[in-house]
Amino acid sequence: MIQFPDLIRKYAAATPDRKALHFEGRDYSWAQFNDRVHRMAQALIGLGVGVGDRVAYLGQNSHWLVETYFTPCMIGAIAAPINFRLSEAEMVEVIADCTPEVLIVDRHFTERAAALMELCPSLKHLILADWDAPGDDLPAGTMSYDAVIEAMPPVPNDAFRDRASQSDDTMILFYTSGTTGVPKGVMLSHSNLLVNATGSGHLYGFRQDDVLLLSGPMFHLGTGSRVYTALCYGATMVVQSKFEVDETMEMIQSQGITTMTLVPTMLRMILDHPEFGRFDFSSIRCLTYGAAPMPVTLMERALRVIPGITFCQGYGMTETSPVLAVLPPADHMPGSPMLVKLASVGKPAIYCDLRIVDENDQPVPMGQSGEIIVRGPQVMNGYWNRPEDTAHAMRGGFYHTGDAGYLDEDGYLFLVGRTKEMIISGGENVYPIETENALSKHPAVAQCAVLGLPHPHWGEEVHAVVALHPGQSVTAEALIAHCRDLIATTRHRAGSRCGPRRCRCRPPTRSTRTRSSAPCWRLGNDQ
Repeated sequence: MIQFPDLIRKYAAATPDRKALHFEGRDYSWAQFNDRVHRMAQALIGLGVGVGDRVAYLGQNSHWLVETYFTPCMIGAIAAPINFRLSEAEMVEVIADCTPEVLIVDRHFTERAAALMELCPSLKHLILADWDAPGDDLPAGTMSYDAVIEAMPPVPNDAFRDRASQSDDTMILFYTSGTTGVPKGVMLSHSNLLVNATGSGHLYGFRQDDVLLLSGPMFHLGTGSRVYTALCYGATMVVQSKFEVDETMEMIQSQGITTMTLVPTMLRMILDHPEFGRFDFSSIRCLTYGAAPMPVTLMERALRVIPGITFCQGYGMTETSPVLAVLPPADHMPGSPMLVKLASVGKPAIYCDLRIVDENDQPVPMGQSGEIIVRGPQVMNGYWNRPEDTAHAMRGGFYHTGDAGYLDEDGYLFLVGRTKEMIISGGENVYPIETENALSKHPAVAQCAVLGLPHPHWGEEVHAVVALHPGQSVTAEALIAHCRDLIATTRHRAGSRCGPRRCRCRPPTRSTRTRSSAPCWRLGNDQ
């Protein structure tokens, strides 16, 4: 039975002087990391934090936040990173839900923290995670994180053995609104996150000598999960407070970054930056991406301009710790016969029992779209204080993702959208992502979004909002023709009477690949 703090102790003993963390010009060895989390855990006990209590963190990425991922669970408590992009009212709602007594805040949100201390009855202690001591902008009695650590004597590694959380106990809450808009605390255990890190890490090709750049927000598990992966592999974490293109490119060069996680928007910003060609990216072995569909054209562009670098995609969600499927580097290699799978999110991880079902939770035939449901040791313990939501999401023993997709004949998973975003036009199911992928292939299109609008005859019609690259122009008619050519040759409902009475798609040919649930596309002239 292994908990994550055991891994910190392991590396502190085996490689005490090796760098574990880097943040804002300061390095921390594994021995220092281990000493700091033990001292802070002891300090939390002194503040009255007990088994099962929550410790909240409000701030941008930092080594303090990395430490807070682990200190609460060492004494049986639960970490609760707060999304700093929430409004004050939403933060109050989150804190009212998980009722922490301790709030740790960084210098970027001191004003908000002061307000929360007044608005949230559960909060009793405020700790400032900063290089400087608390100032007058914080309530009296606010403690300094580092001063608290320095005031603690060294703590033995086995000091918290009797109270530390166990493998299946919840160790952290990640709040996600999902599709309802209501924040829900996703309860994740050591086992959940350990299975994810060890079961998917080898697919990414992670190694002990990796230097991981953490630049995405760590209140989100997309980047946060890399903290656990780094710990499992003993890799070095370079923490960036937030993604800034210039700083990110400089850190890649100066810190010798070997791997980092991007969302498509971040990758586009790097590739579009006028100084992109000035920086040395030679240390990078693999760029991983996820959290949003990757436009195929953007991936193809990245492969052209960053030769020798591999890419790896992960698909998942907070409730599944998060990885469900991986498209490995081998499937991104130029010349690989699997490049045709770039539009997919890869194959399900070995620990993941993934199925595609209809509205009655019955499996659908291969190639047909339906809801993605999963079960396995990576699935959450449930939603904090929400037994009904948990029961609904986990009905039948499977977590219902709300994502729609299909599995092809090679076992690759393709997303077609959210089940709640599905456009129903003339009785046909149309998923926005398929139209967005088609639009993104037009050379004039920089970004696009597809949605359904009311239609008096069809019920809904497909509507697209398009932003063009600077200096480019294109007519709506040309984009409609472009989409019709791409979609009509790859998506037709088997047996449908496709013609002027049904839609303006071209009829299928012998080379057309059919799927029984794919729609006939009616791309209106107002797109």
